[in-house]
Amino acid sequence: MANFRKIDPVIVLFAAAAIAVTVQKGILVGHPGNFLLFRYTFHRLISGADIYNPPAGEMSGFLYSPVFPLLFAPFAILPLALGLLLWNGVNALTLAWGVKRLLPARAARVALVIVFLDMLRSLQNSQSNALVAGLIVLAFVALEREHYGAGATAILVGTFTKIYPLGAGVLGLLRPRPERFVGIVVALGLLFAALPLVVLPPAGVVAIYREWWSILQRDSSAWQGKSVMRFFSAISGSSVPSLPIQLAGTLLLLAPLVAQRPRWSDGRFRLRWLCSVLLFFVIFNHQSESASFVVASTGVAIWYVTSARSWWRTMLVALVLLFETVPHLFFVPTSVYNQVIGPYALDVIPCLIVWLVIQAELWSGSWSRPSRDEQDVSPSEAVANLE
Repeated sequence: MANFRKIDPVIVLFAAAAIAVTVQKGILVGHPGNFLLFRYTFHRLISGADIYNPPAGEMSGFLYSPVFPLLFAPFAILPLALGLLLWNGVNALTLAWGVKRLLPARAARVALVIVFLDMLRSLQNSQSNALVAGLIVLAFVALEREHYGAGATAILVGTFTKIYPLGAGVLGLLRPRPERFVGIVVALGLLFAALPLVVLPPAGVVAIYREWWSILQRDSSAWQGKSVMRFFSAISGSSVPSLPIQLAGTLLLLAPLVAQRPRWSDGRFRLRWLCSVLLFFVIFNHQSESASFVVASTGVAIWYVTSARSWWRTMLVALVLLFETVPHLFFVPTSVYNQVIGPYALDVIPCLIVWLVIQAELWSGSWSRPSRDEQDVSPSEAVANLE
């Protein structure tokens, strides 16, 4: 009985969600979203077929790296329902495990409750976003403990899944011996990149990488996703180029690292930057979609539980949930999102506000000032939890 009492109810909730979504999408509905596309792409890759330009009438729309189908192999070779259950479980529990490794127990539970509905939405689309969010958090945990190999592996698995987690590699540059981290990333990155050689000849690998790069270039010019760029295009009434806004966001993201270099040794500063980059990956990403926001909400949740309690922080989290999470619940009419929130990308605005607050904190170091406000856990306690 004592062992059962030690089981975290939030972990049980996440595991139950993975099972429920598998039953819903894999058995009752029979259409588990992107899982079928990932599975189909794996089988096309190992047969030597073109994974980015399938024949007309067959499943299309695969934009992931040529490495991803091989990383997906354990799920693709199993019977559909079992593979889907394993995929959903890995997504849900990687995120839960990462947050629990980062934060003390009570704070982790609060953070996971905040991200739960976004995680569930990602599972219902068979997306990899919850997995990617968990990998970024686990990379941070590993790097804080100076486990550079584990941190680099987590970042690279995320990178060859969604590309943008490579940006989290900056976290490794803030730690002692950054040159060692860079060397490990380069060595492991080359090994990951060479994985398609297991099933393709060298010429085929070169061709598939060229095709992937070509598709990414076309995609970046054609989409703005659910991003800050989409919001500015909507309010201006015309299409606003994405690149200038993304460059401005990148400069704002990196500026505190350049200007506040003495704070690199402060784990609280690094924790805040983790929150910032999790939000940045979504709100400035031209490929962002509703299922992507579990990455952003993970940043919001970690920021909230490691901040001094205040009414305005609670209000910001409530706004994130109200605009980004609640409109997708089954009891909310789809017209609320399709006619009010979606066309103007209003769901990104609360996340943008939280991101700007975090950037201000990175400049001011406001987390280091004592506060009498109640909070779940201080940044200092969160960092101490990693030691």
